[in-house]
Amino acid sequence: MMKKNYTIIRLLGIFMVLGGMLSCSKFLEEKSNFSLQTPNTLESLQGILDNSIDMNMNVPVFGDIHSDDYFFTEKEFNAVDDQSRGFYTWVGFPYNYPDDWALMYVPVYQVNVVLDALPKVEGIQREKDRIKGAALFFRAYQYLQGMWIFAKPWDPQTSDTDLGIVLRLTSDQSVPSKRSTVSACYRQVIGDLVTAAGLLPDLAESPMRPSKIACYGALSRTYLSIGKYDSAFYYADKVLKVKKDLIDYNDFSSSDLLKPYPLSRLNKETVFYAQLTTSYPNLHPSYGLVDTMLYASYADNDIRKMLFFKVRNGYRSFKGNYTSAFNLFGGMATDEMLLIRAETSIRLGNVESGLDDLNTLLMKRIKKGNFIPYVGFNKEDALKLIKKERRKELLMRGLRWMDIKRYNKYDGDNIKLMRYISGTEYELAPNSNRYALPLPTDIILLTGMEQNPL
Repeated sequence: MMKKNYTIIRLLGIFMVLGGMLSCSKFLEEKSNFSLQTPNTLESLQGILDNSIDMNMNVPVFGDIHSDDYFFTEKEFNAVDDQSRGFYTWVGFPYNYPDDWALMYVPVYQVNVVLDALPKVEGIQREKDRIKGAALFFRAYQYLQGMWIFAKPWDPQTSDTDLGIVLRLTSDQSVPSKRSTVSACYRQVIGDLVTAAGLLPDLAESPMRPSKIACYGALSRTYLSIGKYDSAFYYADKVLKVKKDLIDYNDFSSSDLLKPYPLSRLNKETVFYAQLTTSYPNLHPSYGLVDTMLYASYADNDIRKMLFFKVRNGYRSFKGNYTSAFNLFGGMATDEMLLIRAETSIRLGNVESGLDDLNTLLMKRIKKGNFIPYVGFNKEDALKLIKKERRKELLMRGLRWMDIKRYNKYDGDNIKLMRYISGTEYELAPNSNRYALPLPTDIILLTGMEQNPL
């Protein structure tokens, strides 16, 4: 019965992402039947949240698909479908279900089912609090990713009117889908994460489940993405005070480095485990190749040069996933938290502290006896260094699109993305409207919501 309940919940979630406006008799009949089967025990509610396929392996990948960490040769470009080619060249619009927008709202719907049912379920309050905290975290995690992809960067002058995503806060299908402002969306994400942090244990039984430090990590990411560096530092530091484990890449043997995917799943750096969706072939190692300039930025004594990459057709594909497979890691780890603390320390004027954090990380990445610590940098040069090292450490984790947006918006870096296919040059200018990717066309038609400008 529990499996059947979950299947119905998932189907309702898929219908909901099509705008909350479907009314066919078959669907209403399913919904009516479901009302008699709503999960009514803490075990059944926890079971919804423990379904890792939707909760942990559904993180939107659109950002990385549109970013500059990979490229296609003409052969790979012609081998993928039309839509994937369109996304690669930033002209893949219009598009329809299935897509990252729809996939994002499947776990959101399930979370809302849990949150709506929880007050009516009897049980130990401590367990109810933990379930509520986990549900709020999962929803906020999806919404944060959605904001990075489908909304403009936060701007104090315009974010009260700039359009964000749809904040579905109830499982009630009759509530229409309307886009909230960027400010409202970030307030919701931050509020949910702060509340969740107060309800969850420091560490969960497994990194697959949310925890207090996972909330802190997501808060640090959130504040970093909107240019609030003091708060980003504060929460990254709170993570690292509880968990600061780093894998020493020097411990990998020569044979380990040659393995297809040498980095283990749920390794000791993992703060929260999630995977990016595999909806599109662009980043699959059989198609997407690592940007040649990015690969060249790794020194020969950098262990990541072998650990992260394998040769394919004279180029390199990525194998440095914290998933033990081709699936891309979409969670959070201590290396990212250390890099956030390093960057924000530098931005706040504590350059040496920031460099100390960077050195702590790189000592575990560079061959023993070869690493020379970074010291004596001014703020400007230290910031350039940390941006370079952040990209090298965190590629293919769903972060690059957000980084480009904030570097262009807040730092004036003027990063311009370029693609070259069959003699044709494609360009995405800094701060282009297309950094807020368009919503699916079917969603716009069903709901009447305003589309992002192209």
